[in-house]
Amino acid sequence: MKKPIQLVMLIDDSNLDNMIHTRILKKSELVEEIIAFEYAEEALEHLKTEDHGVDVIFLDINMPRMDGYEFLENYHKLPESQRAKTLVMMLSTSNRPGDAERAKQFPHVIDYQSKPLEIDTIKRLAQSHFKGE
Repeated sequence: MKKPIQLVMLIDDSNLDNMIHTRILKKSELVEEIIAFEYAEEALEHLKTEDHGVDVIFLDINMPRMDGYEFLENYHKLPESQRAKTLVMMLSTSNRPGDAERAKQFPHVIDYQSKPLEIDTIKRLAQSHFKGE
């Protein structure tokens, strides 16, 4: 049976978090394929391909070199054809006031969640955004 979410991209400088989130996504049985990047710049380069096919990006905020907000600023500059069908969910351990509000100012950010990613979050995402696909 076809899974509702075809391709998820994880962007997190923590290899352990990427490993944990990959395991949770697989356990949910709602995701076909998962790709992970430790550096936001590398993920951005991948997204510059016309047919990247990414449905959802789970994005960490606090990362070296390029943080989650800088990624979003650069992501927003991509042509619409490279952003159109991709949803972004911020994941963070940060409890700084204002982080969630700042994240949601970007048009493709659909939610802000605390780490770790949970199966219920993936289920809600699949139900609300990938029902008839």
